[in-house]
Amino acid sequence: MLTIDTILDIEPVARAMNSMAQWYVMYTKPRQEALAVENLERQHYRVFYPQASLRKRRSSGVVEVVESLFPRYLFVRLESGVDDFSKLRSTKGCIDLVKFGGKAAPVPDALVDWIQRQLAEDGLIHLENMGNPHEVGSRVRVAEGPFEGLMATIAQHKGADRVLVLLNVLGAERRVVLSTTHLEST
Repeated sequence: MLTIDTILDIEPVARAMNSMAQWYVMYTKPRQEALAVENLERQHYRVFYPQASLRKRRSSGVVEVVESLFPRYLFVRLESGVDDFSKLRSTKGCIDLVKFGGKAAPVPDALVDWIQRQLAEDGLIHLENMGNPHEVGSRVRVAEGPFEGLMATIAQHKGADRVLVLLNVLGAERRVVLSTTHLEST
């Protein structure tokens, strides 16, 4: 027998199952993703703005920074025929939905779900945990230390943050172990 309690529990599930809402990509103004999120949420849109934590080299050394995973882009959940797509363009911080052939292109739910599963407890994607960006055989430039400016080839990984590189020094190839924070991809 249905009671008001069971109806209240079933209703959100039924609405979600009947919902034709899809994720779309919103193109934002430069460095205004957070403003776009704030204003879209104020209009009761569901927004997903993935951000990443990564290490960057600064003059003071290597620092941890938080940046947009996709600069100038974020995801908005919209239902065709229900949500007014035209008012999105006039939302502060937003430019327009990404379109192909003049029509807003939905993003597969599986893609957004996969990105959301990459989020850590702090709500960020930690790119240093996503694998080593320096693959064996790739060319890199030494960015600091006694070999600064020299080109090298990654020969082997030596732990989480060190690699064995091959440097051409004085006409001979030398094997040197360096920190990955001292290297830049070319």
